[in-house]
Amino acid sequence: DQGGHASRALVFDAQGVAQARSLREVQVHHPQADWVEQDPDDLVVSLLDATREVLHELGARAAQIVSAGLATQRSSIVCWDRVTGQALSPVISWQDRRAHEWLARFAPHAEAIHATTGLMLSAHYGASKLRWCLDHLPAVAQAETEGRLAFGPLASFLIFRLTAEHTLAVDPANAARTLLWNIKSLDWDEGLLHLFSIPARALPPCVPTRHNFGHLEADGQRIPLSVVNGDQSAALF
Repeated sequence: DQGGHASRALVFDAQGVAQARSLREVQVHHPQADWVEQDPDDLVVSLLDATREVLHELGARAAQIVSAGLATQRSSIVCWDRVTGQALSPVISWQDRRAHEWLARFAPHAEAIHATTGLMLSAHYGASKLRWCLDHLPAVAQAETEGRLAFGPLASFLIFRLTAEHTLAVDPANAARTLLWNIKSLDWDEGLLHLFSIPARALPPCVPTRHNFGHLEADGQRIPLSVVNGDQSAALF
């Protein structure tokens, strides 16, 4: 579980009883008003450290782990190089509203956007953050020009960096918090991508919540990552 203030790893048995747990605190930065950021590499390291700690706590029982799931902050975004995996932007938090003035120009489209996405027009969601990165971060713009850019929800970046296969994918719960996801077609919406000038080729493919996302590697173990979801969606379970 990658949250705003901590990354956690928990191991459950078949009855849902926690057998091991670990927590690593993560930093949140506020460079200026309305800006809320985190370091992408720090989040990756925190998840890996938490995972290694629960494996050590389990000892020989760690070999019995059959599957892993990932839950993340939903409306946070990251840009990265799909060739090297290098982050090209900070994690721009779900709390960040730096592009709210830019987004206000789309007020005449608010009703149609709501009908397509189920969301109100808000800088809380990912679209304005992604556009801000393209407009203000030269490394992001250059990667897009060269066809190397990947961007989207934080979950997608973590899947890419944590899996041995460097899987490029996004689940519905996280995709749905971008203002770009069509709740009827269950995919990126071409009309909204055009409206916000977001390049479709930089976005990860949409796949089901339960999917073969690849394998997490930690301490020599390869654990299938089979479920990805948003933190609030996963909280009930």
